[in-house]
Amino acid sequence: MLIDREKAFRELDMPEELFNELLDMFIEQTEPAMKMLEEITRGTDYEEIRKSAHLINGSAGNLRIEGIQTIAKQIELGASQKQDIEILKSNIEKLRMTFEEVKKEIARG
Repeated sequence: MLIDREKAFRELDMPEELFNELLDMFIEQTEPAMKMLEEITRGTDYEEIRKSAHLINGSAGNLRIEGIQTIAKQIELGASQKQDIEILKSNIEKLRMTFEEVKKEIARG
């Protein structure tokens, strides 16, 4: 399980229906940010990479989607440190794969 629903319910103190709505919003907002990350890495705009990763990191953290949060945080830090672009691209690929798994998990409910 990529989404720790029990932890989210306990820590966020919200009804399951609201949490599910927030998960749907997360998918809607994260998909464009993922595409932007993938496009940005064709160049080397580290600040834009950092901003996009920061957005994903924060959103995932708020919903306790720790796998996405961890990878996004690595990308954000790597962009801040102007890490080799190939390493960032590799992490963005990992983020995409994890995001796709989260989307499947959300669809299953």
